[in-house]
Amino acid sequence: MNELVYLRALERSDLDRIHKWHNDPELYKSLVNAFSFVSHDAENHWLEQHCGSSQKEVNLAICVAGSHEHIGNIYLRNIDWISGTVELGIVIGESANQSCGYGSSALRQVIAHAFEGMNLRKIYFRVLADNKRAIGLYEKFGFVVEGRLKAHVFKEGGYRDLVFMALIKGSCIEGNLA
Repeated sequence: MNELVYLRALERSDLDRIHKWHNDPELYKSLVNAFSFVSHDAENHWLEQHCGSSQKEVNLAICVAGSHEHIGNIYLRNIDWISGTVELGIVIGESANQSCGYGSSALRQVIAHAFEGMNLRKIYFRVLADNKRAIGLYEKFGFVVEGRLKAHVFKEGGYRDLVFMALIKGSCIEGNLA
């Protein structure tokens, strides 16, 4: 399958883009984590610590196949090698690149990497319950809701529900991974 994006390791040259995304309050409206300003030095320190190889996480850049433009990041974190589980995170940095199929392409590739390349058995993540676009995308790949925490996250002046979704190896919707 010709993918719209490819994944690569994060590089130090990604610093300015990642710093810009982490300082964009609009982007954080749909993300679970609370927005807070991040200094360039703090971002550089984070990138230095997360560029290398780790047994607990995989941090990847999402790049457009034709232009090689770095448009987002996708993460596999909290890897539990004994239980075979991993937490997923994804961000497409610019709103112009959202809803273009890039997230689906990246998700398909990272699922294959987690299940086939890393031999993990379960991918889970947290999402705001009102983030219907993200939930719809994950459901297309076979993710199911495993739990809901009521009024768990404080965002934009109110408390919002948090949903946990997961995908177990072998339960993927095959057409989305081919």
